[in-house]
Amino acid sequence: MIPALQVPGRWGVPERDFADAMAHAEASAFLARESEYMDSRRFSEWAELVDESFRYLVPVPVTPDNPLSPPFDPECLLLDESKASMIQLWFRRYEKGMYEIAWGENPPVRLRHFVTNVRVRGTDDENVYDVRSNVLLIGVRQGDAPAFLSAERFDLVRRTDTGLRLLRRIAILDETLLAFPQVRAML
Repeated sequence: MIPALQVPGRWGVPERDFADAMAHAEASAFLARESEYMDSRRFSEWAELVDESFRYLVPVPVTPDNPLSPPFDPECLLLDESKASMIQLWFRRYEKGMYEIAWGENPPVRLRHFVTNVRVRGTDDENVYDVRSNVLLIGVRQGDAPAFLSAERFDLVRRTDTGLRLLRRIAILDETLLAFPQVRAML
């Protein structure tokens, strides 16, 4: 199993109790700000919320026969991104000089993140939180019918002098057959 996919509270990995209400409110506000930046394509502001060591992992979803098994392939990733790869390979498509030739983004997909059921737990490091949430992403391109993508996200966030920073995100997709125009937008 990929070590980063050993998610606490799931599949035999122990978890901690919930953090206090202040940590929960801070993490919820952080996720709301982050989603707002992504939905409004404010990528440089989003990048300021992310640690330089950031990893974004999306394992390949599967439907196991055993309901207690993980709903993903533990040895295969659909996405494995870093902060640098997100900025250089994805966000760059929206720059003024690139947009007209970035055909995959023209016309752009309008995105809307719905982040719910935020759960915050402490870790061995008092400045790092295990933040879990459910997310629904709706994407619409021109007059097409909306596409929906849902997942459970497992984030690690660190408290710094300037606020929370996202260290790692694992998104466990609910669907095994993806019909969504921008899987990277799951952020």
